[in-house]
Amino acid sequence: MSKPKGTPRGTKPTPAAAKAPTPPPPPVERPKDLATLVEQNRFLGREFLLWLWFESEIYETHLRPSKGESCSLWIETQITLANEAEEARIKSAMPAATPEAKQALRQGKLPKQARIRAIVNDHEMSWLMKADELAIGSLKVPTELDAKEDKYEALYERMRLTEELEVVLEALWSDFLALRLSPTWSEGLVPLLASWARGKAIDEKAYAATKARLLRKVPRAAR
Repeated sequence: MSKPKGTPRGTKPTPAAAKAPTPPPPPVERPKDLATLVEQNRFLGREFLLWLWFESEIYETHLRPSKGESCSLWIETQITLANEAEEARIKSAMPAATPEAKQALRQGKLPKQARIRAIVNDHEMSWLMKADELAIGSLKVPTELDAKEDKYEALYERMRLTEELEVVLEALWSDFLALRLSPTWSEGLVPLLASWARGKAIDEKAYAATKARLLRKVPRAAR
């Protein structure tokens, strides 16, 4: 039997089965469902609500995002704080100012839900902030037009006011993320929040300077 052409004498041809196996394709990463994403990132919403509470208190409700219009913002009538084991629901005219609210923070609970009132461009609004979903519920905006007289104009007015609120909240969220992703969050801002929860006085000017310095370092594309 003749050997395959080009094979040196005394060398057996390599069977096709002996060739190196083709590596399997990499596994396809399936997208996570919405419930999983919410569960994994709910802490961000709670920390955002905590930060809004902190700023509204040390700045006496006057919040100034680095981009966009300033606003007045405070927590009213109810707040719910929770951890993995339990939750505390506090209802009063100014629930965030009660000793029970700060005590819940010291117990490791974070704000899960709160009713917030804000004044944006001279328009007073209120809503229920749901931190886990980063959602707004039960939004109340001022209405100057009678829906019975012109329902379309009243709807457009509500849409315009809602958009004004969204712009301010997005600016505040952008500032929060810039601070949250900074190394200074764990080194400096978390201890500051802990001191505030214990009822200690906060140096407003020092915090404002630290915040301004960090926000200047963040590229616009990242915010």
